[in-house]
Amino acid sequence: MKFRKILKSIIVISVIIEIISCKGKNENKKVRVFNFDNKIELYEYNKLKLNETHPNLLNPEISKSEYSTIAQSWINLNQNIGKYLSNKKFTWGVKDSTITVIQKFYFNKEGEITNYFFRLKNKNISKEKKEQFANLISDFAKDNKINLKKDKSFAQCGNAKYINQ
Repeated sequence: MKFRKILKSIIVISVIIEIISCKGKNENKKVRVFNFDNKIELYEYNKLKLNETHPNLLNPEISKSEYSTIAQSWINLNQNIGKYLSNKKFTWGVKDSTITVIQKFYFNKEGEITNYFFRLKNKNISKEKKEQFANLISDFAKDNKINLKKDKSFAQCGNAKYINQ
């Protein structure tokens, strides 16, 4: 009888530790975000040479037979980001109805976002709004990933239009 109580206690404690450690992983996960307009961030981004180690899967010559699946994963990711920005009540602080972003996501083989590079095509967006956007993308990446797994790290690069509310 005493053995069962001890065993139950050990199991309960193990489950609690596992839950706490999983929460900690996402809370501590920090995605590096690079803004093209910030020359220091651009320099840091270029130093990493991520394009040498992360093939762009949206290139049909690289993806070949998987291209439609990869393109759909890109669409889904960007739609999820748009919903996330909307749920956070994020606005860009300009009158433009849409915001065009040239962006490149870098993923580990599990599809988790590890680095994000962006350049905004709309001209009048403030430095503060760009920083806020970068922070939101970093937060988004803590609990979201692309619905795609590969044998090695990869990237997806392209344009996206987000609605400005």
